[in-house]
Amino acid sequence: MPDSVPTSSAQLNCLCGAITLPGSVLDHPTFPIPEEICHCNPCRYVSGSLSPAFPRLTSAPPPAVLAKLTCYSSSDRCNRYFCSTCGAHCFVEHPQVQDEWHCNAGIIDPPASPPVKDVILITSHAYIDDAIDGGLTPLFLSPTSGYDPSDHLYPEVRGKNAVKASTVLDMAKKALSCPLPGPDDTLSAKCHCGGVSLSIERADYVRNPHNVGSSMMPSHPNKYVAWFCVCRSCRLATGYSLQPMVYVPPAAIRNATNGAPVVFGRAAKEPGANKGLKLKHYLSTEDVQRSFCGGCGATVFYTFLGESDNGVVDVSAGILRADSGSLAREWVEWRDGYMSHEEECVDKSQAECVKKGWTALGLNQA
Repeated sequence: MPDSVPTSSAQLNCLCGAITLPGSVLDHPTFPIPEEICHCNPCRYVSGSLSPAFPRLTSAPPPAVLAKLTCYSSSDRCNRYFCSTCGAHCFVEHPQVQDEWHCNAGIIDPPASPPVKDVILITSHAYIDDAIDGGLTPLFLSPTSGYDPSDHLYPEVRGKNAVKASTVLDMAKKALSCPLPGPDDTLSAKCHCGGVSLSIERADYVRNPHNVGSSMMPSHPNKYVAWFCVCRSCRLATGYSLQPMVYVPPAAIRNATNGAPVVFGRAAKEPGANKGLKLKHYLSTEDVQRSFCGGCGATVFYTFLGESDNGVVDVSAGILRADSGSLAREWVEWRDGYMSHEEECVDKSQAECVKKGWTALGLNQA
């Protein structure tokens, strides 16, 4: 692939098309854009993602664009903007610093020609301690993209008290030893603002298979299967290039505010459905409904409305609140080395790291 493809040849888009800007608003002139991955709790809970990156912009988006966005202040130092229609996270403003604006890397649509291997070049990892288990950092320790981030691993803010790669690997190993939850235990799934708070039963596919399709069955009967989707639609609907999904039978998910079953599908848009939850819904196709928190924009569900639904809904892994950490290893079985729609991935070096998998690092769940 050619080097130094200009970022001005890209477009910034959300899935529904309400938000669109030229790539010339990106501060870095060429692809790939050097960026850190943030593992902090607010970024995970406000997005549903596990690996957000935020390239800097040259200036604030125009007022006409901001008018189509919902602003959520996750702190007095950070305003996050998501599309009011489709829920895509688009921009981040640091109001205490004049004219400091960033975009969510996933809304960057690189040109088809000349081809771009990577939109983002991972240069560091920040707030690793928040993840407890190291998050996806172990997968991205390999310098596949031509840059070795292993000397830039920060428990908290960038540039402070860097730790060794072995420390991060130890965090991941410790998470693997977390005991399996009890049969009556539940997993909390909650966005940053608390507008969506869910309770997920522990899997028990021996006693209750829930009519789940074989492709969604884990090897462990008491865990839910999970993997990454890297399709263009998920990327533009969320603002993140790797969308981590856990596949859960609808009957296992309840509204944590009142204990009621969560209503899915077209019925979820009816008045009075899912009382106490700030869920908003966007039909990206006739058969696909995407649900997000109307308060903070966190991606929550992907629901297939057609006949071949495999008996599950997709729950964003970033909003899970497990004792072991961000990957919820005691509840979830990550399908090693697998992602769906790999051909559409715009960060191919990250995809290569995911494909190498946890087993190669000695972190498989067997």
